[in-house]
Amino acid sequence: MPTVRTRRLTAASMILAASLGLSACGTGGGAATNQQYQPGIGANLRTGDVQLYNALLVAGSDDTLAFSAGVLNTTDSPQTLESVTITPLGGSGSVTADPATDVELAPRQLFTIGRAGELAGIDGATLPVGRYADVTLTFSDAGEVEISVPVVARNASYADVAETPPSDTAEQQATEEAAEAEETPAG
Repeated sequence: MPTVRTRRLTAASMILAASLGLSACGTGGGAATNQQYQPGIGANLRTGDVQLYNALLVAGSDDTLAFSAGVLNTTDSPQTLESVTITPLGGSGSVTADPATDVELAPRQLFTIGRAGELAGIDGATLPVGRYADVTLTFSDAGEVEISVPVVARNASYADVAETPPSDTAEQQATEEAAEAEETPAG
C-alpha cells in the first residue's frame, strides 16, 4: 500500500511533467513565434540589392493608383529608380510609369516612396481593390526588382500616400512670370 509521501511525490512529478509538456518548451526553433511574419498588409521582398517593405498600391477615387513602399538600397552605390511596370496578377495588359520626381536611393539607406507622389496618378482602371498586381521596379545599377503587391482602398491608414504626382507650380509660375515680363514692354 503506497504511503502518503509516495502519493505526494508521484502527484508532484506528474504535475511537473505536465507543466513542461504543456508549456511548449519543447517546440524548438520551429515555433511559430520564431518565424518571420508580415504584420502589415503590404508585401515584403527581403533579398537582393534593393529590398522592399510594406509595398502596396493605394487606389484613388478616380481609377488611379499610387505606389507606396519602403525601399532599401543595400549596395554601396546610389541607385536611381528609372521606371515601374504594373501588371494585373493573372491578367493581361500592363502599365509603365516613370517617377514624377527623381527617386535616388542613397547607399545603405531606406527611402519611403509614396508620400511625395513619386509614383501616383498611375492608371488603375484594370486593377480593382482587393486584387494583387505584379510590380517591376527598374533601377539604374540594381536592375529589375519584382514583387506581387495588394491593391488597397484609400482610407485613413493611407492618408499620407499622395493621390497625385507633385505639381511643378512654383516652377511653372516662375516660367509664366518670366514670359509675361518679356511680353510687357518696359515703360
